[in-house]
Amino acid sequence: MDLSCIIQSGDLELYVLGMLPPEEASKVETLAQLFPEIQQELDAIASTFEAGAMQMAVTPSSSVKDKLMASLPAKSGVVATPEANGSPAKVVEMKPVAEQRSSFSKLAIAASWGLFLLAGAFAIYLYNGNQQLKTDVATLQQNATTSEQQVAELNKKVSSYELYRQLKSDPSLTSVALASVKPDVKQQAEVFWNKTTGELFIDPSSLPPAPKGKQYQLWFLIDGQPTDAGMISLTDVASIQKMKQAKPGAQMFAITLEDEGGKPTPDLNALVVAGKVS
Repeated sequence: MDLSCIIQSGDLELYVLGMLPPEEASKVETLAQLFPEIQQELDAIASTFEAGAMQMAVTPSSSVKDKLMASLPAKSGVVATPEANGSPAKVVEMKPVAEQRSSFSKLAIAASWGLFLLAGAFAIYLYNGNQQLKTDVATLQQNATTSEQQVAELNKKVSSYELYRQLKSDPSLTSVALASVKPDVKQQAEVFWNKTTGELFIDPSSLPPAPKGKQYQLWFLIDGQPTDAGMISLTDVASIQKMKQAKPGAQMFAITLEDEGGKPTPDLNALVVAGKVS
């Protein structure tokens, strides 16, 4: 299993700082039990944070200590120390050891809080960076999917063009151009028919998209009698399609716009294009 994505996600740093949601923290703990590499990374992160805290620790100056001592209220236990020149004795207040330790403890707590806030800010920075990384990855995946779809569509068009070129140059096939039956409408299609085997192909790429609920249907006519040659695919209308075999003796091909799924006999009022076999 590739653990690099987990290690680089920033979740381990948040876990060490105690800022990871419980559900995510539970996942990290499970991974640490299953994979020694995760536990080693957690230990390394904890050591790094601890070393950073020690390096950034600041020792209070002596003046801070004096000010703190002066601000404390006077208590019993005053000792007078004589000056060397015989001047009046200087009164030195003896502070209980517990009070002195308390003062330093407050400074240590303040410094610890400062380090905690700094670590928290760093963790938030890592978390935001991780979220941005996830967003960037999702965007790249979406772009990759779009690119794959575009490449697939382009390959489909290239394959269709190659097939058209082969059919057009095949001497065993007869090409029949189907023109619009209405003079003011520019619609056309092309049929490739093997008169011997009956094999039949159609290029419907110049036809407009069929309206919703409608579908183009191909027919061949012998002595004026139409015979169904198949439905033109709604999802692949831009590509050359193989249709049903046309019987020998076909004299004309035509396309009608029928209800989706087609009909056993054509609706002449729905005739779109037609062409005679030469």
